[in-house]
Amino acid sequence: MKDKRLIIGIIIINLFVSSCSLYIDSFTNNLNTAITSSNDPQTIMQALPAYIVLLDALVESDPQDKATLLASVNLMNAYSSLLGSQYDLVEDLPDYEINQINKQRKTLNQKALNRAEKAICIYKEKFCNLMQIKFNNLALMLEDLDSEDIKILYKIATAWVSWIQVNTDDWNAMAQIAQIKLLMDKIVTYDETIDNGNAHVYLGVLNSIIPATLGGKPELGKQHFESAIKLSNGSNLMAKALYAEYYARLVFDEKLHQSLVSDILTDKKNKHGLINTLAIEKAKSLQRTASDYF
Repeated sequence: MKDKRLIIGIIIINLFVSSCSLYIDSFTNNLNTAITSSNDPQTIMQALPAYIVLLDALVESDPQDKATLLASVNLMNAYSSLLGSQYDLVEDLPDYEINQINKQRKTLNQKALNRAEKAICIYKEKFCNLMQIKFNNLALMLEDLDSEDIKILYKIATAWVSWIQVNTDDWNAMAQIAQIKLLMDKIVTYDETIDNGNAHVYLGVLNSIIPATLGGKPELGKQHFESAIKLSNGSNLMAKALYAEYYARLVFDEKLHQSLVSDILTDKKNKHGLINTLAIEKAKSLQRTASDYF
């Protein structure tokens, strides 16, 4: 029976490899739908590594396939986020587990960012080495874009933000925030509804990572969080959770923090797929630890 399962697995992988262009988009779209509609983060977290390895195999078979590279980026970033959710799902994680999670997330996000860079370079040569381009030159590059450019730039922007979020202890990484904000600002200006308004959420986080005294712009971050909530008609509970975590705590606004957490925990009108389920768990964690901040 074990040998039979192995043979079936090899056949499936060979089908993907030999007919990648026919199946990869459908497969990854269906997988993404299955992931986002689930309300069981632990099961999804246990399942994702197998799919990440599968896509690694597909990338190895055709390293120049942009769709496969971007699908791999999405899965690795999703898995890294789920690993990070353990801080909210499990109380009092021991330090050694936290260190292990942080190390694994950094590895995943670095790999995802490298693949996103490669994919965007394959897509259009002028975007090669985008992360190394100086601010002013990047601004010039982003002046003339079309809708397809925006879609793929959003992919690398989200991978870049995810990488920043796990490297806040590295000032060389933090020095890249200006370029990421420039890129995400351009995306929002072109289409603020992209990804259900989540570009605003990323900008909310980016502007609230650093206090105003050190050059951050938390009040601008607040505007972006509120825009994301408005665009989703209040259905994006993660926008509210991150608003509380990054902005309300940074500026010590206890009343806003309590209001946002309460909105999430009493929500009954919105569908609780994976992201909203994680937002609820984050809200519970924010509620438990509020006394440490206020």
